[in-house]
Amino acid sequence: MSLLSLDVSKCVRTTNKFSTCKKCVEVCPTQTITIAEQIPSFIPNDCVGCGGCIAVCPDVAYSLDDFSSINYIFSLLEHKRDTLTCKELIPCLAALSVEELIALALLHPEELRLDRGYCSECEIAQTNEPLIEARVEEANFILEAIENTKRLRFEDVGESVEQKENNRREFFAKLNLKDAIKAKQKFENEVEATLEEEKTHQVSYEDIQKIRNQKGIPDRRKLLLMALQKTTPPSVFHTVSIEDVSFISQKILDEDTCTNCQMCYRICPTEALSSNKDNSSIFFDPTSCIKCNSCHEVCEPESLTLRSVFDLEVLYNPKRQTLASFTMKRCDECGMPFVYRGGEVMCNRCRIEEEEAMNLWGIKPEDRSF
Repeated sequence: MSLLSLDVSKCVRTTNKFSTCKKCVEVCPTQTITIAEQIPSFIPNDCVGCGGCIAVCPDVAYSLDDFSSINYIFSLLEHKRDTLTCKELIPCLAALSVEELIALALLHPEELRLDRGYCSECEIAQTNEPLIEARVEEANFILEAIENTKRLRFEDVGESVEQKENNRREFFAKLNLKDAIKAKQKFENEVEATLEEEKTHQVSYEDIQKIRNQKGIPDRRKLLLMALQKTTPPSVFHTVSIEDVSFISQKILDEDTCTNCQMCYRICPTEALSSNKDNSSIFFDPTSCIKCNSCHEVCEPESLTLRSVFDLEVLYNPKRQTLASFTMKRCDECGMPFVYRGGEVMCNRCRIEEEEAMNLWGIKPEDRSF
């Protein structure tokens, strides 16, 4: 039995108390994943190890002890397998994200088939089959938009059980077993996977250190960008509706309403949003965006919004964009730098404190003589 784990430091609900992300809850076929005190929890024995939560998690906070989608993809490429089936080295095809499907299609010399032949006899197909179909559809949409002729086909391959078993044995025989799980660790994981008590998660000091020091894009994004660089760019860089892309975005920032509170780029798990040394500018790198929406959820004035379209050129020509630039001054009261928009050289925090003090003293703004 596969053991599901959650890296709390990568879950967007850990770093953002305003996060409404429930993607893992929504795709879990056994409904064992729930939200407990803001962070996901689950009962290990109820998990079937399909990997659907891994594929849908923006920052890949989940993992299985006996499956890596990246290793699986490179194994397929190495052995030139053109059929993906749940009977060969993958718990369920729902374990592959849209990004990984696009990358695999771009890197593989042949058109790929995803075998849905076993869905009819699978107890989790009611949840997972539509997921797979939707991801294949999105992947094909992107492939067409970048003028690539490759397409993924989600169909009943029609091989017999005997053929499947022979193929499976052949595939296993060719694999490099250097990364095989040690017997002792595998046994311990098997035992933990049978636990029937709910496994809750708490944020530890080590998790906080990871959040601070280990920001970066997931491996599947690196794989996609690498695959795109190995292919010929389209003759025309098209734009697509942001609603048709689930894993990346472009943003617009309203400088007039933005207070430059720094929350958006401090909370971003991949440093897609960033600033300069004096915090006078806000930058955005679309290729690092995982569309987790954390930055939008912490923006109180709602100054940060999604662009209605996504420009596919940024996938081929990564470029950091300047979303906003501000005039910064040091507050005459507290000495802290703030966005200066004219008038008194006083930050918003000190202005609010002064107004509260005047209300307390019964002084009207027009009577103020200091």
